[in-house]
Amino acid sequence: MEYKKLVLDRLLDRYEKSKSFKDENSRRRILLKMTTGDMPEYDIEKPWVRETFNSIIEDLAAKDLIHFEWAKYEEGNIIEKVWLNVSKVEDCYNEIGRKAKRAVLDALLEKIAELNEKTSNKWISSFLIDTEKAIKEKSSTAGLLPSDEEQAMAVLKALDYLETLNGSQCLERVFSLRCFNDSKYFEKKVSKRLAGIIRKYCFDEKVPDEMSDDDILAQVGILRSPEQVDFRGGILGTLGNKEIDFSSFLYGVSLNAETVKNLTVTGMGRVRRILFIENKANYIQLLNENSDEALMIVFHGGFYSPIKGAFFQKLYEAAHPCGIEFFHWGDIDLGGFMIFRRLKLIIPSLKPYLMDREALKSKIEYGKKFDSKYAEKLKSLQEDEDYGEFREVIEFMLEKNIKLEQEAFLI
Repeated sequence: MEYKKLVLDRLLDRYEKSKSFKDENSRRRILLKMTTGDMPEYDIEKPWVRETFNSIIEDLAAKDLIHFEWAKYEEGNIIEKVWLNVSKVEDCYNEIGRKAKRAVLDALLEKIAELNEKTSNKWISSFLIDTEKAIKEKSSTAGLLPSDEEQAMAVLKALDYLETLNGSQCLERVFSLRCFNDSKYFEKKVSKRLAGIIRKYCFDEKVPDEMSDDDILAQVGILRSPEQVDFRGGILGTLGNKEIDFSSFLYGVSLNAETVKNLTVTGMGRVRRILFIENKANYIQLLNENSDEALMIVFHGGFYSPIKGAFFQKLYEAAHPCGIEFFHWGDIDLGGFMIFRRLKLIIPSLKPYLMDREALKSKIEYGKKFDSKYAEKLKSLQEDEDYGEFREVIEFMLEKNIKLEQEAFLI
């Protein structure tokens, strides 16, 4: 154990969180009570530990970096208090080779100003402005960035690299390699923090808690795996000046992101109803068991990405003038209701399928219990006009204290 570094690090940590750091005129002492918990490593029952600490502290005091007091009646044996000489704080940083927090904050401000000057993205700019304000007013990143300089700079670097995607998609590990020369660095050090920033700043409305970090990152083009759109239905389209009749794909088709971008839906063929399905297992079963040419089935998945959203929009714009009906089948739970509501922003005429009170009653033996916190969230949806379709089923869910996964209908 490096006792000198331990003592000074502990004091400097307190200093950086204190009023003295923000106000140089503050006279409050930055103090450690050695015998009452502030330094549990100072074990007075172990002579060699106590004496080593005492020697280090006396040495630091001789350099005028700290001051200390012996415990009453224990002079030369047990140290009771140690406090920082704030006038020599720069020397304390140098003594253990630690970068001063003020220097760290100045470096972050410089990088933030550089990024804000060149970003064209409003939500990134908004985050940078808030962070700059926090640093200048509070002498802290205030949780907007990690306190660790390396990790804070990594988050800023990731935001900078997002600009180069320009609406395109990039696999997470490729993004990490390009940005950090390490395929796993982003996942380990940056992804959770970046997802939190995107969640707070990127959207016009509050993002549901049920939206995972992977869902969030997908909204800005960072994907865990290649994005595909899966469906079966005899729609008509053009791609690269060639006409495509999707009715030939009797067992379904998967389109990658570039295909979706360049596809134009020109007609609906024999399709008269379109059903979006949240879970893959249910999609596969219906794919295998239903051959109705009037029914188009689309694998929706969780909260849709921009690419899926673009396909759903193209589908709606081609189908709506034909009077085609749209349905969504998902879990009878918070996530399922929120996924439905989000899809309805693209398809206003969307209706729920097997997501009502009777559907839940028919599979009630497969229901799963939920806690009081979950119940409160359900109650808030029950009072929200945007979830009017589910008011009756939510009432039943609260009465029985159960929710239901869509896979129950496979049994």
